[in-house]
Amino acid sequence: MKTVIGLFDDRNEGMRAYTALHDEGFALADLDILTNDDQDDVPKLAALRTNLPGPDAEVYLEGVRQGGTIITANVTDSTATRAAEIMSSFSMVNIAERTAQFQSINPNLVLSDPARDEHVLEVIEEDLQVGKGEVERGRMRIYSVVSEREVAQDVALRDETIRVNRRPVNRQVDIRPELFQERSFEMVEMDEIALVGKTARVVEEVVLGKEVVEKIETIKETLRRQDVEIEEVPAVRSFSEYETDFRSFYDQKLANKGVQYDELKPALNYGYSLATREPFRSSPWSAVEADARRIWEDKNPGTWDQNKAVIHYAWEKVRSAR
Repeated sequence: MKTVIGLFDDRNEGMRAYTALHDEGFALADLDILTNDDQDDVPKLAALRTNLPGPDAEVYLEGVRQGGTIITANVTDSTATRAAEIMSSFSMVNIAERTAQFQSINPNLVLSDPARDEHVLEVIEEDLQVGKGEVERGRMRIYSVVSEREVAQDVALRDETIRVNRRPVNRQVDIRPELFQERSFEMVEMDEIALVGKTARVVEEVVLGKEVVEKIETIKETLRRQDVEIEEVPAVRSFSEYETDFRSFYDQKLANKGVQYDELKPALNYGYSLATREPFRSSPWSAVEADARRIWEDKNPGTWDQNKAVIHYAWEKVRSAR
């Protein structure tokens, strides 16, 4: 399917084109009218920026902003030409002329696309843009762990044991009333036990942080530039202008071979013609020899080998002179 688009400054002309398309047999479902006073047409007009080349889309949209009417027709490939003929039979805007008109009013308005002009070559140059970004070089996870260790320490403890010793005594004492009174004594046996306690102390600190070092890194990159070179191609000289060179070659190389100069003219002329047309002019001899031989043999069967050296000389002489 193709879409044929026409811009009309006069809305009546656009409507006549619309009617003529329908009368020709194009379905109403495939025809559309776009104006600047219908809100339903806003998204359709915006789609022109996607479906049309940038400069052309601006011309169509500017025409609608100034009150123009766009007629579109979705047609098959075979009927596209007929739909265009019907539209152009009415007062349809010539887009190329309208573009030139807009540019004459505003010279700074860019409505041409160099990439679409086969006569324009672009000079393209790359620029180097260096910025900074972060990339993760490594990651360290730091966490605390609890470990256990068994310790042993000797402690000197004292155990007490009450001992009662009876021993005979023969000692005279004075009689006193309190000697024969009941008395009692109490003794307590005490044992020492190991008392275990724990204390905690900080023996090391792990300080977390990052060391930031500023560094200069040289970025090396190859930038490309597509340039346009102009080479002057000398005008093709006629065969007669090489006669002096050809005769000199004959005198030095072939005069004593028993062959006349006029007999070599077809071969010299053939070499001359090869050097003045593509692809024989721009390609090396190794690439063109096979085709050159085939063409020669078609008209001069079996004579290539005896004329090859003369043909090659003429081709090389004319080619280098150009």
